[in-house]
Amino acid sequence: MSSHTIGPDELAAVVRAPSASDDKYSRGVVGLVVGSDAYPGAALLACDAALSAGAGMVRLVSSAAAEQVVLSARPEVVITPGRVDALVVGCGMPSDDTPTVTNRLSRLPLRDTLPVVIDAGALASTPSIAGARILTPHRRELAALARERGYSTADPHDQALRLATEWDVVVYLKGSRSEVFTPEGLAYELPDATPWLATAGTGDVLAGVMGALLAQQKKETWSHAELARAAAVAGTIHAMAAQRVSSEAGGGSDGPIHASELGRGASAVIAQIVA
Repeated sequence: MSSHTIGPDELAAVVRAPSASDDKYSRGVVGLVVGSDAYPGAALLACDAALSAGAGMVRLVSSAAAEQVVLSARPEVVITPGRVDALVVGCGMPSDDTPTVTNRLSRLPLRDTLPVVIDAGALASTPSIAGARILTPHRRELAALARERGYSTADPHDQALRLATEWDVVVYLKGSRSEVFTPEGLAYELPDATPWLATAGTGDVLAGVMGALLAQQKKETWSHAELARAAAVAGTIHAMAAQRVSSEAGGGSDGPIHASELGRGASAVIAQIVA
């Protein structure tokens, strides 16, 4: 697969505007298996991002403490089990806790073809997670996975491609210039993002946006190409939101941002796309 960039056609194909006949279920339900007592903020950031990106409903499965943090800020989030159209797993969770990941996933009625975004603490648990999977590591996380798998290469591109092939997944490699890999090769190269995006919590926001876009598609099965396109569109929206917020902070020039502002920025970017 040859690489290319995201253009208006890809954005329009993935970002779905609701119609007058839609309800909260038809707009897409995102399941978020994220957060922990140690990192409740990750759950809040991911939930806020999914809502800001247009999800009809967000179901959260987390620790009791993290769920209360989220509900106090976002009372529309649902913590009761039920069907989901896409899943986000791992934000703000310990990386060595596969039993907790497995236990939380067991609370939701999942299907083997469900689109799943796997981030942070759940990356190492990927083989035990069923679904049409997108992994979202940064370079240090990818290098750690490569060492665990015994890869001899230190090149991030080679590592991402080998991981995509071995685990039959799409790999969204986060960085100042993010890239999306499928088992067939490099699928997308995203534009350079503002360096101010390199701050804690922005990856949780990306995962939430990605989950919302996947849920809105309401697809039963996914190809690698379709997953890669959705991941790249989410990354493009994330980068555009960061640039928008950074420019506002700097009064026209780039300035510092923090992750909790990105949901607002993503909502504005999506509004432009659907218009």
